[in-house]
Amino acid sequence: MRKLLLSVVLVVFVILGFGKTLTIWIGGQVAELDETWNKIIKGFEQEYGINVEVQLFGFDTYYDKLVTALQAGKGPDLAFADLGGWVPTFAEKGWLEPLEEQIKNWEGTPQIWPNLWPTVTYNNVRYGLPWYTDCRLLLYNKTMFEQAGLDPDKPPRTWDELLEYAQKITDAKKRIYGYGVSGTKTEHTTLGYMMFLYAAGGKLLTDDYSRAAFNTPEGLKALKFYTDLAKKYGVSPNPIQYHEDDYRNMMAQNRVAMAIGGPWSFPLIESANPNIVGKYSVALHPYDVQPASVLGGWALVIPKSSPNKEDAWKLASYLTSFDVWMKWIEEKGGPMPTRMDVCKASKLAKDPKWQVIFETFPHAVARPPIPQYPQISEQIQIMVQKVLLNELTPEEAIAIAADNVNKILGVK
Repeated sequence: MRKLLLSVVLVVFVILGFGKTLTIWIGGQVAELDETWNKIIKGFEQEYGINVEVQLFGFDTYYDKLVTALQAGKGPDLAFADLGGWVPTFAEKGWLEPLEEQIKNWEGTPQIWPNLWPTVTYNNVRYGLPWYTDCRLLLYNKTMFEQAGLDPDKPPRTWDELLEYAQKITDAKKRIYGYGVSGTKTEHTTLGYMMFLYAAGGKLLTDDYSRAAFNTPEGLKALKFYTDLAKKYGVSPNPIQYHEDDYRNMMAQNRVAMAIGGPWSFPLIESANPNIVGKYSVALHPYDVQPASVLGGWALVIPKSSPNKEDAWKLASYLTSFDVWMKWIEEKGGPMPTRMDVCKASKLAKDPKWQVIFETFPHAVARPPIPQYPQISEQIQIMVQKVLLNELTPEEAIAIAADNVNKILGVK
């Protein structure tokens, strides 16, 4: 009788899908929203009868953990990959399952922002499904503006104004700072420099991605101003120790008034301090020559080693569906969906902060979608750190970085 009962239970478990488990790795800022993920994943489990094991990783450790797993052929069934070159890099190494056929036949494909597809493409084949996107902006604390006698409805628009505002706000003795400069050995530093580089009229690589393009007067001017905000003017906490995620949390506690942020910042800063709702805002980041932003976000990829590729695609398309994104926006108000229909139909369309985002998005450039990008990014991080630590002059650091980038790209 016991054997019969056990057999019946096992059959029921198999029918309900409890015998199958998918693993998904979630990295970056959205990993912090664990409660929301639990609700969304539970909805998938109930609809498809498949268990999902979720692992959350912070941005600082996620890349190394994912690469180690993929190299060993022991990756998850589904993973987040940064739109900053990760997907073509992983695809070139043969670590990812091509998704071209699934994407061609998926109902949501026409709704994905068209400028996102190149970030997940390698050799004309798509290996990732863009899940959320963003463009970097100036995130600022309105209360700290008011306390410094600044108009919170008139954020700085130029580099000169950025410095002026930051100096008025900064009181280092009280550990109050005007602007947060990212100088850690992470992608945040590359993104920070790129914001200033493109705002100065420069660019990272040539249009064909064949060689470095930042060792120019524009690139040098950007490097000097970006590092001088911390070194010369002292308006930032120690940039070697902190980056934009830290500054967002400091902003929530009224310690840093301005930093690079984006649509992902809204739910996170409000989670850090619910009382800051309505007391922060965003604006186009101050620029020198031209408005500038850097496009970012995450895509969902299926590792080649996954034994559950079909079910992994079910989860990827479920997470990127119209209904799930609408629930996410209703509950969290961000980040920015990769789906145009959600952007238009959700409450985002009426939010003044999101109006700034949609106006800024056309100025956003993508990080080079080439396999060598992670190595290039590392050279930018080293360049910035060498200047911040006074180990090299800006002129020396940018020349060495450009030479190293050209070597990475095979320039002879």
